[in-house]
Amino acid sequence: MPPLNSSAAEQAMADAAWVDAHPALSEAAAHWQSRPWLGLDTEFVRERTYYPRPGLVQVSDGERIWLVDALADLPWPALAETLSHPHTTKVLHSVGEDLEVLRLLTQGQPQPLFDTQIAAALLGRPLQLRYEHLVEEIFAAALPGGKARSDWCQRPLADDLLQYAAADVVWLPRLAEHLAEQLQACGRLSWLEEDCNRLLRSAHTDPIDPVMRVKGAAGLDDEALAMASQLATWRDEVAQARDLPRSFVLRDEQLLALVKEGASALSALPMPAQRRHGAALRALLQAGPDPDFTRPLELVALTPEDRAAIKTLQDQVAKTAAELGVEPAVLASKKQLTRVVRGERPDWLSGWRGEILSLSG
Repeated sequence: MPPLNSSAAEQAMADAAWVDAHPALSEAAAHWQSRPWLGLDTEFVRERTYYPRPGLVQVSDGERIWLVDALADLPWPALAETLSHPHTTKVLHSVGEDLEVLRLLTQGQPQPLFDTQIAAALLGRPLQLRYEHLVEEIFAAALPGGKARSDWCQRPLADDLLQYAAADVVWLPRLAEHLAEQLQACGRLSWLEEDCNRLLRSAHTDPIDPVMRVKGAAGLDDEALAMASQLATWRDEVAQARDLPRSFVLRDEQLLALVKEGASALSALPMPAQRRHGAALRALLQAGPDPDFTRPLELVALTPEDRAAIKTLQDQVAKTAAELGVEPAVLASKKQLTRVVRGERPDWLSGWRGEILSLSG
């Protein structure tokens, strides 16, 4: 790609194409699939729903920008084909919830993936470095911020929101090129490829036990935790079916009160919740916890020996991280090391981390 300066980037942002019709998306997708790098980002709203409500998909090839209206009736298979096109690397920064939004729209995921936040961390930058800070550091370009929580489903979108959305992708292809060259020079490009592939796999294969989302559940004994798990699973099912945040169905403190006090705690729920969910909750409490419930390893109390072993591994990871010039959490977080100490063999130890770390539970 030709060099991009702040002036050219601002012009590209000003000229961003609004895509809300079939021919325009199909034509753009054909162009995207001819490019080696493609910057992607999404904007969505998730304040009163279980699932994110997609508002916008931003795309940049490093020279031009497209703002795809996620509320329009568009041929999303065209975007799905782009996401899976093997010769176009999709560049995102901290892919996070973008995967969920893209999956809702296209039933696909961006592969091959280049996450610039992970790439920067592998080169010694802070693990959670923001996109605008990375752009400012590398390209000396200032980007607008503070708009992520806007209502991206309103129409028309204000000019400042359009500019913010365009800015989120305009530098991504250049960032990827720049970081890929540095990773290649220090022999870490394959590390990034491995991490991105693992991230995509885990988006489908690492479901979170609903009880893990209940604040305060760790302090419950096994029987109470099993009951909390039943209620948390029910809450998730209702929230998904009604597309509501979990807290709109049952707040954590209400769930724990039901576990501790039983059906008597139902009277403390708001009347609408009692009318809608009272019978189901009473039936769950009467049925009792699942006798086959197994306490999640993450909620098993650590022994003094466990803590000592974790500390030993943390020291080892910190030493190796210092030699590599990266943050220790880039190699392994305390949570990940805890799983190793408990006897698990996580898949990340089968890759490049396993080659430079000698960890065992």
